[in-house]
Amino acid sequence: MLLTLSIFIIIFFIFYLTEKRRFLNAVILGLIGIFIIRALIIHYPLLLPNDQGIISEMGIFIILGSFPSIMFILSIAMFFNSKVLLEKEGRKFHNLMLAILGLSFVIMMIWYVFVIFIQIENVFWHILFFYAFLIFGYTMFLYTSVLAYSTLYHFTPIRYEPNYIIVLGSGLIGDRVPPLLASRLDEAVKQYIKYEKKPFIIVSGGQGNDEKVSEAFAMKQYLIEVHHIPTDKILIEDRSANTEQNMIFSKQIMDHHSHGVNYRSIFVTNNFHVFRASIYARKAALDAEGIGSKTAFYYVPNAFTREFIGLLVMYKWTHVTVFLIITLFVGLLLRAYV
Repeated sequence: MLLTLSIFIIIFFIFYLTEKRRFLNAVILGLIGIFIIRALIIHYPLLLPNDQGIISEMGIFIILGSFPSIMFILSIAMFFNSKVLLEKEGRKFHNLMLAILGLSFVIMMIWYVFVIFIQIENVFWHILFFYAFLIFGYTMFLYTSVLAYSTLYHFTPIRYEPNYIIVLGSGLIGDRVPPLLASRLDEAVKQYIKYEKKPFIIVSGGQGNDEKVSEAFAMKQYLIEVHHIPTDKILIEDRSANTEQNMIFSKQIMDHHSHGVNYRSIFVTNNFHVFRASIYARKAALDAEGIGSKTAFYYVPNAFTREFIGLLVMYKWTHVTVFLIITLFVGLLLRAYV
């Protein structure tokens, strides 16, 4: 097991050092975490078999009791966070994502207690729970893996000097820059000053149906009026409607502006969005790493959950294939035992 763990660690560092902007990196980091937890469980005295080869009663209690307890605590935290978010950000469906995840925790907790502790003898219900547990476990494995890797990526320092700083748009209120977008622009200015005001700032964002001007125009006005950035240091990209287009169209502007000279860039977005945005940058063949701006803490869990769903959609066929394999495996179990 130690050899397997070492191999995964080596693979992770090779992948991480060669290209940080991979979803696979998060999966490998998650697998490393599983191997470490498994090693701790095996070497934990309460869970070791005694002389008769029987796991201690305390160990069984910990194994069976910890799962519903953790699920209950997490679900309460998720519901509370959603309540705060609805109060501060308004009653919108996307503000309920964490509450929906919390509801799935509650359902799994009740089902677990129902199947394990009530001692149902019907094999069908045990296999059905096993199927739901595999799907839920796979999803939570990805969620925690992406969370851990996103945190690592966010705090990884950038070791090159950029020629361009791309600021990703996030929507306007009429023609005004809202706090979420202002935090990105403020962080971009910090980076601009950090690099001695040498980079050009690219404000990237088109005009939505409910917006009076393009996001890029409003962002430029904010930089000029609030931070007094010279007009000639700001480049406008006002065609994009999503993150992928932010990267593609910004790259076109930099290619043209640099006149074919090699350049480096960074992009600025909110901290919960950095990892997914970096994957879009890689897909656009854009040599850019991400910087995360500060976000109100109550906003982050729900926003990250939406980001995670976005990542699942990006790689939907991979996950559909895994779900089909799990379904086929459980179908064979049902055929064998029911």
